[in-house]
Amino acid sequence: MKDLECFIGCIDEKKELLCRLSDAIWDLAETKFEEYESAELYCRILEEEGFNVQRHVGGLETAFTGTFGSQGPIIGFLAEFDALPGLSQKPGVAKQEAVIPGGCGHGCGHNALGTGALAAALAVKEFLQKTHTQGTVILYGCPAEEGGSGKTWMVKAGCFRELDIALTWHPDYINIVRPCNALASIQARFSFKGLSSHASKGPHLGRSALDAAELMNIGVQFLREHMISDARIHYAFLDSGGTSANIVQSTSSLVYQIRAPRMT
Repeated sequence: MKDLECFIGCIDEKKELLCRLSDAIWDLAETKFEEYESAELYCRILEEEGFNVQRHVGGLETAFTGTFGSQGPIIGFLAEFDALPGLSQKPGVAKQEAVIPGGCGHGCGHNALGTGALAAALAVKEFLQKTHTQGTVILYGCPAEEGGSGKTWMVKAGCFRELDIALTWHPDYINIVRPCNALASIQARFSFKGLSSHASKGPHLGRSALDAAELMNIGVQFLREHMISDARIHYAFLDSGGTSANIVQSTSSLVYQIRAPRMT
């Protein structure tokens, strides 16, 4: 019970700092691999709180670690802080209301996600200090969770090898531990280049990149019947070539995100 009081007391003591951080990350709303100010804000706070900070972890400019303690066990907390394009939102408003129309925003609470992970790291640090317990806590700043797979690049660079356990959380409407496996995910963009022409005077001279993208996507739809039930294919058109119907479109592109139980 005393240990629990130590954790809760530390978080209560740091409440104003944590709320300011969450609000600041909300306002910055930086998207994948461009979270420069957000990452630096975390790093400064960690340094002020006595953590040993390492920037540009795993070759990523916006990845970082904050470490406190010595020897094992080594506990890691994963902090995400990236925003999403097109989700600009006024704080405290329960309906869609952009601050900047078309701007970026935190649609799934990453401003709070990273802040909560920092709160946990601060509490463990306090526990280690007050109880003179051997152990190490590391906060991992994990960029580009949305569409960039930041943690995947960090894994490839060996960033988590020293850990005995890694913990994370995500904002939700209930408080629950979810025992589940996640699907593997990969994303790819396909771009087509055609030949522009006037759709009435010279349609035979054109080669439609938009037709190519649409035909590819129709083929993908026919694949769904022959896939395992746990697999998913998501898609979005990124470039339809323009807004004029009487021009044969010379460019088109779309992005696919594929999920399945195994990467292969």
